[in-house]
Amino acid sequence: MKFYSLLPAFFFMALSSSAETNPWSLPINERIINRKHVSHIVIETRRDHLRVTLLLSERFPYNYKSTSGSFFIRVNTEKEALEISEKLDKYLESGWNIKIYLSGSEITRYDLDKTIQ
Repeated sequence: MKFYSLLPAFFFMALSSSAETNPWSLPINERIINRKHVSHIVIETRRDHLRVTLLLSERFPYNYKSTSGSFFIRVNTEKEALEISEKLDKYLESGWNIKIYLSGSEITRYDLDKTIQ
């Protein structure tokens, strides 16, 4: 009998945890991306550091007249750049979303949380 009284609470918790995030309600320095947005993952060299760059484009049919954007993660070594690019590629290929935190075009932090929708 006690189980049935707790059933609405479990239903509400499951409903709230699977709710999608509205991208328009995010702060301007946060963005949620997935494999449909990321067209390429590129390792770039700069004079004082390396970058793992994510090239983003709009999804079809909105990509007809849109321009691509790029966001980068600053790294120090080639090994670190390769590890991050492979990790991001594997995670995006699995179909999950990534929440990125931006400072201009630089990704200062990213969350690989499978509950982000």
